[in-house]
Amino acid sequence: MNWKRRARRGLSLFSHAVGYDSIERPDGKRVRRLWFDPPDSVAIVARAGDDLVLIEEYRPRLGKTMLSCPAGRIDSGESFERAAKRELREETGYEAGNVQLLETYYPTAGMRKRRGIVFAEDLTPGNQRLEPDEFIEVRTVPVAEAIEAVHAGPICGWSLPPLLVAQEEGLL
Repeated sequence: MNWKRRARRGLSLFSHAVGYDSIERPDGKRVRRLWFDPPDSVAIVARAGDDLVLIEEYRPRLGKTMLSCPAGRIDSGESFERAAKRELREETGYEAGNVQLLETYYPTAGMRKRRGIVFAEDLTPGNQRLEPDEFIEVRTVPVAEAIEAVHAGPICGWSLPPLLVAQEEGLL
């Protein structure tokens, strides 16, 4: 596509930037496109033998409790793999002995961020280290039932997509 960006305007909102671009399309028409720059994030498909470690968490923006993979933001200078180990430990208490980056993608065209999907195994149980505003219940689900269990409830980007990628890689 041969779009020309003329102006970029935005503001910083906490650690995120939000704004719009004035873009000239190939047909010459000028349009505005909203963008949002949150930090990159990671979803973790954590396998403990014949079970997957999932979380059940209330998502206030959606007003729903969802079953999903553990997930979170990537801190500055952190790799997807290192963030996956940290987030898994914080949200579930499990320590991963082995992690593997399976995929990175852009969740939506309006967000300038990448999401990584990391597979974690060789898990050792431990204690959660939740942030004060996190209310997470750890759930273990048999691997053979995980996609169906997640698919039964409301689905978000932290739930079904990571499991389908892991399944496609032959890990489920």
